[in-house]
Amino acid sequence: MKTFQLSTLALALALVAPAFAEEVTGSVKSVTNTARSIALEVANKGVLVFKFDGSTQFRNASSAGDIIADEVLTVDFSQVGPENLARTITKVIAPLPAGVTRIAAAELQQMVHKGGAGFVLIDSRPAGRYMQSHLPGAVSIPLNELEKEGEKLLPSDRAKTLIFYCGGLSCMLSPKSASIAVKLGFKDVRMYPEGEPGWKKLDYVTESSPSFVKNGNLVLVDLRSAEKAAAGYMPRAVNIPAAALKGAEKQFPDFHGAAIVFYSDRDEEANEALEWTREWEYKSATVFAGGTKAWLAAGNQLLTGAVPTKISYVRKLADGEVSIKDFEEAVRAKSYLVIDVRTAEEFAKGHIAGAMNIPAEEMANRSSEIPAGKPVLFHCSSGTRAELAFDVLKEKGIKVRYLRANVEFGPGDKIAIKE
Repeated sequence: MKTFQLSTLALALALVAPAFAEEVTGSVKSVTNTARSIALEVANKGVLVFKFDGSTQFRNASSAGDIIADEVLTVDFSQVGPENLARTITKVIAPLPAGVTRIAAAELQQMVHKGGAGFVLIDSRPAGRYMQSHLPGAVSIPLNELEKEGEKLLPSDRAKTLIFYCGGLSCMLSPKSASIAVKLGFKDVRMYPEGEPGWKKLDYVTESSPSFVKNGNLVLVDLRSAEKAAAGYMPRAVNIPAAALKGAEKQFPDFHGAAIVFYSDRDEEANEALEWTREWEYKSATVFAGGTKAWLAAGNQLLTGAVPTKISYVRKLADGEVSIKDFEEAVRAKSYLVIDVRTAEEFAKGHIAGAMNIPAEEMANRSSEIPAGKPVLFHCSSGTRAELAFDVLKEKGIKVRYLRANVEFGPGDKIAIKE
């Protein structure tokens, strides 16, 4: 029989409610260390939320910090009262297909740095993911396209080295793509299992494609001098010379999920800028390699004249998300039922007057407590748990909206909300 140690909260709940053990497998929607919970998208069950604590065992991951969105987990848990308490959380590792060898990040980084025509680096993810952020020199061949037209999309030389990657250790796109290449007769097929997330975790450079630079929701930064930029710059760019970047942190968006793209006439300068912004915790920062020359080579035009020097960024809201302005207006007008999805302890230290408290991790089992007849708004301290609770109720067909922003409560019921 398996034994495990319950957290204090779980132990208290166990005294009043029976526990039911179960195991499920699903893809990660979100991870929040503040609430110590993980949300999984599980087939035929929707979004389920699991609490973890010091007694939870992690396999193929040292902790929740090693788990990212879209990875696949198997969770062995017990339902205690309104909570699903994880006993074991196992990251599912995609198998290395027969005939395929694993390539380590360090070796791949050296190959990418040297360049050359001896290998083809292939991103098996959907094209949209590739366009926003991909490994240097990679080409986009999504699995679904490879399955249909593999002969046409891969090199005719079967001796060419092919290296596939996708969205992380659990991602099955690159293993399936690599298997197709082996079946087509390629002799040297390799796979980088950690994929784009693992590459970024090592602080290696990632790049954006021209289509994302042209149409994406981003901040595009020209690092050259004002004189060079004025002679020809990429549309939508803001000029912040590399020498002034270190003192320009406050110019960047408060929302640290914003996509930041740097370019220069020297890629080394753009790469250094990328390091700075990653230290500032802009995790979606990339570079546009080749700068204006690459932009022109892709068939695009440059603008001339004075370049804007102030960043103006407006974040596009996700499905169900509400802006800070609309949230504050809803609170003033009391036109929505505000539900605070933080823990009961956090709620007790400060909350919006009239708000209801249902912790995100209990939402699936307590949604019946939400009164009918009034639209609902979720919030937490950062937006992560609010989005998690939104996902849970969306699967149940309940219409709600959520705030993705930092909410802080001060003395005298003061509330500060910012990106």
